[in-house]
Amino acid sequence: MSFLKTILITGASGLIGKRLTEILLSRGYEVHHLSRTKKNSVVPSFAWNIEKKELDISSFENADAIIHLAGTNLYEKRWNDVVKKNIYNSRVEGTKLLMRALSYTPNKVKSIVSASGIGYYGNRKDDLLNEDASPGKTFLAQVCADWENEARKAEELKIRAVQLRAGIVLSKNDGALKELSLPLKYFVKPIFLPGTQHWSWIHLDDVCELFIHSIENENMHGAFNATSPHAVTYSAFIRTLAQVLKKKSIPSPLPGWLLRIISGEFAATLFHDCNCSSEKILATGFQFKYSNLKSAIEDCFTNNE
Repeated sequence: MSFLKTILITGASGLIGKRLTEILLSRGYEVHHLSRTKKNSVVPSFAWNIEKKELDISSFENADAIIHLAGTNLYEKRWNDVVKKNIYNSRVEGTKLLMRALSYTPNKVKSIVSASGIGYYGNRKDDLLNEDASPGKTFLAQVCADWENEARKAEELKIRAVQLRAGIVLSKNDGALKELSLPLKYFVKPIFLPGTQHWSWIHLDDVCELFIHSIENENMHGAFNATSPHAVTYSAFIRTLAQVLKKKSIPSPLPGWLLRIISGEFAATLFHDCNCSSEKILATGFQFKYSNLKSAIEDCFTNNE
């Protein structure tokens, strides 16, 4: 980059936001947070409230770029109508609020890189999915499609807009690795049948680097799959995790109908087949540090992320 930039991050208290803040600060970036609370912030923090449609517009004064990660945790609570509304509004209405505030506030923001997810595609068995594929028909697909549509409105404000469709983010502190490593400790290997469904994954550090790459590469516009070049089947994923943890375990097949009774509607996402292409992001010159699943998982459990 030609000069150090000030980056405003929304959703900075989440898994990606925390790690991304660390990396950006280590490289000399000025980092600010747009947050629901200023409590315990390690950087200058500004307040916003999506429900009340309030946003501190002084957050834009020095921002050169925005990394927009805000969205409630998808799997923290069992899905019901209230939880689904919060999932939707925290992403879609939050992005609307951000765009509206930018439209009437003098600012020097040049780029907005927004999170999205491979949930955009829904369940697409046997398809290799590039960014031109149509959205799926699931609840999460609708959330991601509407989320991206709002984020793209930045282009109308002459702000470059990129949307990163993140795969399953690997970190021992949260997400799939944390949840799946727990039963393995008790010698149980959960198999979400049929087990042949593709899981498109990405290491936490790689997804953070992708956000930085998207800020620094001014030729990038639109949606990109933020997934490793090598998707694996779920069976291969859980087998590799067991190998890394050195846990002998008994395969425990879990049919979809049973898991839905136990965990609710979100469980359906565990059975979705989503084989995403990373060709478009590779064409921008991005290099994955972790393209091999085993080395990615090993790093997660040997480094204190």
